[in-house]
Formats: sequence, structure tokens, C-alpha cells
Amino acid sequence: MIPLLLTMWTAPALAQDVSEQQVLDTLASAQVQTRVNALTTLYKRNDFRALEFNLSQLPPLSQEAVREKLVLFAVEFGQVDQAKATWLAEQAGRKPTFTIVEQGDGYLVMKAAFHYGAPARTLIKHWEHQLQADDMVRKAESGTLQLSKWLTNDPHVQKHRRDLFLERVETLSPAAIAALVDQFQSDSQLMWLPDNAIIASLAAHSGDNDMYQLLWRRRTDTYSYQELTRLTELAPQPLALEQLMAATSNPSLKQQAYRSLITLKPMPASTRQFLITKMGETDDGQVVAQQLAQQGYTHWLRQLATSHTSNVLKKNLQIVLEQ
Repeated sequence: MIPLLLTMWTAPALAQDVSEQQVLDTLASAQVQTRVNALTTLYKRNDFRALEFNLSQLPPLSQEAVREKLVLFAVEFGQVDQAKATWLAEQAGRKPTFTIVEQGDGYLVMKAAFHYGAPARTLIKHWEHQLQADDMVRKAESGTLQLSKWLTNDPHVQKHRRDLFLERVETLSPAAIAALVDQFQSDSQLMWLPDNAIIASLAAHSGDNDMYQLLWRRRTDTYSYQELTRLTELAPQPLALEQLMAATSNPSLKQQAYRSLITLKPMPASTRQFLITKMGETDDGQVVAQQLAQQGYTHWLRQLATSHTSNVLKKNLQIVLEQ
């Protein structure tokens, strides 16, 4: 985590009440807009000492209006560094100086007149997120990202870093991807990952058969299904066909994997031979034959039933064709 200095500003104990119209008029005033135009230059230059001095010369209501507009400018500007983040944290920590009182039939509601704290906090979080993602990429490219240590045991941190990885994996070089794949062969701690996100991502970006075999052996989750769907969209590319066939070894994925293969039109010769082999097995034979029949391959199944030498295959086809 990048260190962030959170300097808290202590406001007066009691906020001053103003009307909503007073706030709108102040935000729209020429004085506020002129000062905002001048202070955005100081913001971009990180001259916050001068910026705060200029703000201190304004009447309190105008000062708050300028702060709100400066934070909104910072959000639009987007470029954040440590100095800007520190100033934004100070804005996020300010307590309301002015409140608006809304009175209705039997109720009284008080709300802050200015709302720059939330966008300031959001911008800081986004900046910290980018710093962490950049740090992950640098470590991966230098070969110093040890996944089993980086993905700590703390569930919240682990989920956050997993999402960082998924966000930036496409930016990693083939060498960095290969080094991370190798860690799954040498580091047994990685077998205890709570989900398949990183495994599926590395398999997809490397095409490594061992990573795919690991994915198909593990308990199925959303990431397994997503990778199977991605492979289906890539078929009939050779790698996609190979892994769709391999995925049929997973009890939870086999139905979808078979369906992806059977609905290929035209059906590749390698897929036909694979399905014939499967129809000759006790476990999946009828499942495969049933799906083929549903996709209009009844004529082909009848041919196989009369010409093939496998008794198991013939029995499976007979059961399906008599339904």
C-alpha cells in the first residue's frame, strides 16, 4: 500500500445554517469562478501552500464553494500524485462548515451544504488502485511477483489483488506470463487458491496445457465456466478444440463441453473421432449420443450402429435411437 498522509482539518463545532439558494448563488458567482480558475493552476503545480493561503482570504461560504469546485476539477483532471492525494485527503476529512435545513410538514432535515468529501475519497481510492496495479505489473515483469505470498490469506486483500491481476493480466509480456505459469508447477501453496480466476486467466493467456489440466481438475466455479465459454467462441481453433475435449473430464463441465463440440458446424474430423470414442465408453456414451441425436445426427448414429465394432458403442446408440 502506498503511504498516504491523512491530515485532518478540524472545523468549528457548530456548522452555520444557510439556504439552498445561498449555496447555489455562491457557486454560480463570478468571484468563486474567477478564484477557481486561478487556483486550478496552483493545484496542477502542487503548490498547495499558496492554494490554501488564497482560500483563506475568501469569506467562509465562498471558500467552501471554491473547495467543492476544485475537487470536482481534480476528478475531471484525473492525474493524481502523492501531493495531490494528500490535499484531497484533507478535503475528504473536513467537517461540514455549512448546513442546509429543510423543513416540511412535521419534519426537519439537516444536510451538508457542500459535498466534496465523497468525490475526493473516490479519487484517492482510484489513484491507490492504479498504484497497486502498476506495482503488480512491475513485479511480474521483473520476476519478483510470488503469487502465493502476494495473494495473502486475508480474504478481502486476496480478492482485491485477484481483481487487480485480472484487470492487468493482458498488459503482461509473454515472458512474465510464462514465469507465473511456472510457479504453479513449483509452489504447492497455489493449489489452495479459493477460486479459479487466476488459473483460468493464466491458462487463457498462455495456452499452457498443464494450466488447463489444473483448471479442469479443480472444483468448477464461475471462472471455469467463463473460460469454457471463451473456448467455445474460439472453436474450431485447434487449441480451443483440444481444451473443450479435455474439459469433458470435469463432471460439472462435461455437458456444456460436449454441447460446444457437437454444435460445431461443420464438425471437424478430430471432433468426430473424439465423439465416437466417447460413445464407446460406459460413462458418457449415452450422454454424447443423446446430444448428437438432438442436433440432427440421427442418420450418422444409425450408420455407426451398424458399422462399428464396439459393442458398448452399439448398445449406447441402440438405447438412444429407440427413445
